[in-house]
Amino acid sequence: MRNGAKVLPRTAFFIGILLLGSNCLFLLNPRNSFAESKNLNSPNYSNLDVWSAHPEKKDTADEIPKDSGLRENQADAKVDTFYIHPTTLLLRPKYWNGDLNDPSLNERTDKNAVRTQASAFNEISRVYAPRYRQAALVVFTKETPEGNEALDLAFQDVKAAFLHYMKHWNQGRPYIIASHSQGTRHSVRLLKEVISTNPEYKKNLIISYSVGFPFAQEETGLPVCKNKTETGCVVGWNSYIWGNSPGRLLERYSKDPVCVNPLSWDQNEEHSPASMNLGSVNRSFDKFVPNAADAKCNSGALWIHDPKIKIISLGNDGSLHTGDFHLFYGNIRQNAKERTEVFLKGR
Repeated sequence: MRNGAKVLPRTAFFIGILLLGSNCLFLLNPRNSFAESKNLNSPNYSNLDVWSAHPEKKDTADEIPKDSGLRENQADAKVDTFYIHPTTLLLRPKYWNGDLNDPSLNERTDKNAVRTQASAFNEISRVYAPRYRQAALVVFTKETPEGNEALDLAFQDVKAAFLHYMKHWNQGRPYIIASHSQGTRHSVRLLKEVISTNPEYKKNLIISYSVGFPFAQEETGLPVCKNKTETGCVVGWNSYIWGNSPGRLLERYSKDPVCVNPLSWDQNEEHSPASMNLGSVNRSFDKFVPNAADAKCNSGALWIHDPKIKIISLGNDGSLHTGDFHLFYGNIRQNAKERTEVFLKGR
């Protein structure tokens, strides 16, 4: 643990397995072959049960942090957010992909991801968050044919959910893409293969907050946002304790990763002090803490001094991956509002 970073024991244990080497990787290995993942029930996105969040149901994306003074306003929102959640399929999974009928898995997704991330958009937009047959955490430990197939199966669900949303619920409304971790792996592919190639989809995209997974600009088919009000563009970052170099995920997935500072919304490497931070949330979503973290891009990594909320410091490379979104919750929320206002004025 570096620079005094605070650790949440339960989640630190889950993700810390990745850092302990081959002796512990068996805890991540699926119990069944990938062929059995193909037999999992595929989602029917006309059924609201396969949406973690949807404007027509009460869900965790409707919540706001306690004592934050923020408000939820989906009923009157003029735009939408399509949110793709991170990996919640962790230790000893039965399959290489998530089972949509697994209640414990769905609960982890709802409480640990949708509530603390997708809710950032519930004042400015209606929030749609599909369940999908996510790839298990093990696929990010090493590249294997099964892992690649699991990721592709997960993406096909995300793509199907997005196309269903577009056909049945979007109705030409402006929209935001938001994602974290594995969700960003899929959002980047969605931007490149689906959104950037369709004039109508591209025209109505306000911004994509593709956070917590390294990617280069050319992988998206869209420009990187140059300032806090530009639209039709993408932002992303990967958080590290100040002074640390990007770890193996950056080395494996992108040599030139996008880093946009979520306090200044610039690509430069200037330091933004914690006084610019509008509020961070903790994992239990019962605290909203202003001025909790500073930020500075450095060679593709987002450097952060010791934050004032409990997050996980992962291993020797100082990754603050689990805080990518939480640390900048208030700024993401405000920035989505600002970009939306600019976009709507320009229509």
